[in-house]
Amino acid sequence: FFIATVVLAFTMGSNAAFRTNTNNKLLQRTRNAISTAISEAEKIDGSITSYTSAQLSRVRQSVYLAEQLSAISVELSGEGARLIPLDFFASNSDIYDTLDAFNQRMEGVTSNTNDLKRDLLIRLENVQLYLSGK
Repeated sequence: FFIATVVLAFTMGSNAAFRTNTNNKLLQRTRNAISTAISEAEKIDGSITSYTSAQLSRVRQSVYLAEQLSAISVELSGEGARLIPLDFFASNSDIYDTLDAFNQRMEGVTSNTNDLKRDLLIRLENVQLYLSGK
């Protein structure tokens, strides 16, 4: 009985350490994805250029990666392990709406994107602040 208890305690400790390590790795990669998104968003010029579409694409990819890493964390450890609240992605004024507005602006005649760039950076920085507070 004593040996079984020791083995069980060791297994539980290993499992807890694995979960903690996994959650820490997911959090770090999520932070990196948001930092990459911010870095790419900062590079966007105030007017539409040939590189704007590629930069927006990289921002969207990084945001999507962060969202998926948060979802994986939930799948592994439950809702309490969510890295980024759904509010950052599900409201009417979310990051994806701002990216979509950027794409629409690129298709239209208005070429000034300073307001959208500012909005996008604010939303991304809010996520970054949330992640740093965890």
